[in-house]
Amino acid sequence: MSTAQLQSLVDRVRRNEADWEATFHECIPTYDPDCDDQPAEDRYMGDYDEMDTDRAHNCRELLLDLTAELEALICEMEGGR
Repeated sequence: MSTAQLQSLVDRVRRNEADWEATFHECIPTYDPDCDDQPAEDRYMGDYDEMDTDRAHNCRELLLDLTAELEALICEMEGGR
């Protein structure tokens, strides 16, 4: 496994997180990622909750994709021994 392959996985995760943060900022005018208790004003919390659920599903899919890629890399490494 090369450093470039690992960096590619890291980049995908970081890009996914940055994309979601940008989406929250675009769609929820009062979004505050530093406020754990309530990241938006009451009137936007329904939107936030819905987006956060979508984000969780998206992150799960990303995790499963990354796991499959890591398994492939492990097989590649074991085959190269």
